Amino acid sequence: MTEFEAPMEVKKRENVLAGIVGAFLGSLIGVACIVIVGQMGYVASICGLVMAVCSLKGYEMLSGGLGKTGAAVSFVLMLIMTYLANQLEWAITASSALEIGIWEAFRAVPALREAGAIEDRAYWGGLAMLYLFTLVGAVPTVLAGLRGDAAPDLPSVPAGAAAETDIALYPSEKSWTRPLRLSAALSMLVGLVPGLVLLLVWMGKAGGSTSAWPLFASLGCIGSAFVMMFAAFPSLRLCDAEFLLLARSGGTLWRIHLSQLNMMDTYRFTKKNGSLQALRWNRLSPEERERARASVSRAINLLQSGQLMSGSALSRAVFPLTDLQVEGENDWRWKVTYSANKGKRKKASIAKAFPNFAPAPGMEPPTGPVPWRWSLFAAALAAALILGAAAAAGGGALMGEHLPGGSHPAQTRVKPEAQAPERTETYTLDGVSFQMDAQCEETNGGREFSDPNRDLRYTVSVQHGQNLEAATSALTGLISENRLKSDFDSFSFTYAYEEDVIIPMTASDGSEYQHGLINVYFTGGNAIERAVALSGDGTLFSVTAHRGKRVDGESVTSALLFILESVRISEEAKAASQLTGENYQSMFHLAEDEGYTLIGKGYILAPEGMFDYAEAFVDAYVPYSEAPEYLDGGRTIRSAAHGMDASVTIARSTENAAAVVDEAFAALTASGVEPYADGTMETQYVEEYDIAFKQVIYFEDGDGAKPRLTVLYADRKQDSYYLSARITYLLEQTDGAYPTLVAELGDVFALTLPELDPFEE
Repeated sequence: MTEFEAPMEVKKRENVLAGIVGAFLGSLIGVACIVIVGQMGYVASICGLVMAVCSLKGYEMLSGGLGKTGAAVSFVLMLIMTYLANQLEWAITASSALEIGIWEAFRAVPALREAGAIEDRAYWGGLAMLYLFTLVGAVPTVLAGLRGDAAPDLPSVPAGAAAETDIALYPSEKSWTRPLRLSAALSMLVGLVPGLVLLLVWMGKAGGSTSAWPLFASLGCIGSAFVMMFAAFPSLRLCDAEFLLLARSGGTLWRIHLSQLNMMDTYRFTKKNGSLQALRWNRLSPEERERARASVSRAINLLQSGQLMSGSALSRAVFPLTDLQVEGENDWRWKVTYSANKGKRKKASIAKAFPNFAPAPGMEPPTGPVPWRWSLFAAALAAALILGAAAAAGGGALMGEHLPGGSHPAQTRVKPEAQAPERTETYTLDGVSFQMDAQCEETNGGREFSDPNRDLRYTVSVQHGQNLEAATSALTGLISENRLKSDFDSFSFTYAYEEDVIIPMTASDGSEYQHGLINVYFTGGNAIERAVALSGDGTLFSVTAHRGKRVDGESVTSALLFILESVRISEEAKAASQLTGENYQSMFHLAEDEGYTLIGKGYILAPEGMFDYAEAFVDAYVPYSEAPEYLDGGRTIRSAAHGMDASVTIARSTENAAAVVDEAFAALTASGVEPYADGTMETQYVEEYDIAFKQVIYFEDGDGAKPRLTVLYADRKQDSYYLSARITYLLEQTDGAYPTLVAELGDVFALTLPELDPFEE
């Protein structure tokens, strides 16, 4: 058997496991690109190209090639990771806006889309663009490599070309470098696997009792995998020997890159183009090998004749290692030097992957596969331990004792239990009875209680005709009420580790409720905790505890749970809480339980199609008066008091809040109003929240006797449905309560309303 025929032809195989690791690491680069670019405020779609290229190249780099299996695996992985990257980018945005943990926001993205907080058009449009650019980057590369039959016909071989130069060929054997390739690939898992495990641990505990170290340790371990990618690169370069062919001619060793040689038309030896997967000797047919030998022989003959300048494409494909000298060796490679231009010596490495080959006389050729490189595992373990520990220590010191997502160490993952005080007192508020610690002192008609022995006080409220969305808003409202305070620190949901922050509860009398608790912490050590319970008939009971820094938080949580479990709803309250088409207009009431003194809360009929059920209602806040008007068949409520007139309805638009405001302005002018040009502003639109408003000034009587300022407002409630409000100043009707009402209306609509002086006739 000649040296030319030595390597047996083997079945085409890829190191799929190593390739998957490479594709995953590459896709992480794409995820990072999508998230970082998106958070910088730029369109992240173009990062889909990065995702595609890094995933494919990562697979090819670690598996040794990218065939059909690799292309399929990488393609599926990049689609999954692109979706997760898009989800993560939205979660980070939501986390920042809502000031909640990233994992909590990640899980809440579907709910936020359903509630309309994330616009479906923006979400799905962004994902579609990411997938488009991912496909743009992946599909052409994959197809180009798989279309081997589209290559041009092979050139004819000149007669006797194979004998022009007396050469000995040494093809590589891929299986001989497999232990080295797997050593490099698996060494990256040493940091990657524990990094992902720690990340999952942190994500699972993000709403519970945990510190920052699992998150930062995870990032450190995952970072060590990238460090090992670069550390293992020299070993992976040795594995590139499977794409090479060594030839000895006239005492000179030549290194031939088969794919590069085949790209030159006059030296082509196979129709395989090698653009997706580099050519290997053991995958060539006997005929292709014969043609390759002839091409190599002609190339060497031409280069030795001096007819071709160095640096040409052919000299890079068929490269001479002139005056080769062996400087050293180990179990995986020979370290050599050779003479380059102008007599300079250059270094190179030759993998021990060529059967029957030794670089110099008297040296023993390898007889089998190279051994595993255990030093890579040791280095990977050291990198994971050092970087993981350093990141955990540094991150924990940076973040203090609580997580950046807003969770707090005082919160526990163990489900808290109610604890009854030694003596209790029963109170009744709006048809709902509940029990409190008998030592608490009651004030304000059973709405406020204080503990004389501790820095602790409670505030209780009852609302009828509510739903789960209202209960969630009551819970999360504690965040918005306090997050702008200078001493605000963080917040946490007691049941954040559950699927939902509001979960079922059975009261002591067997009644079923939905309940939840939330804590808001301040830098001075004090905290506010709110607990809510929603009955099946729509009664919402809420109790808020304000505790000082020396009051134990767990005892307060247990006390709040006891209060919730003691709730009893009278039959009259149950009947009153049922909103129907017959009684909803009689439910208008002063919103004292929400902290307002001049704002009334009513209910209007929701447009057909806004909700899944037929008869639905929407909360509406307007100035409190004894006789509010219900217009448009109950779909609009209007009320005036203390010099302010406001109406609220639900408008439908397929565009945005600005379109709703512009439509309301058109309706106002169509009613005969002539806006005063200098006092009418352009529609202001806040795209992030899909909110719009517009200020209009006009004169009601036309002669300037009754000036009017109207603020038109729109806020998206859910897809295509907007709360539309019209607030008008009646300055000649103002009284002493007017400034307070303006402030409360501004709070209701989250606007800074103009402060106009009362009109004097």
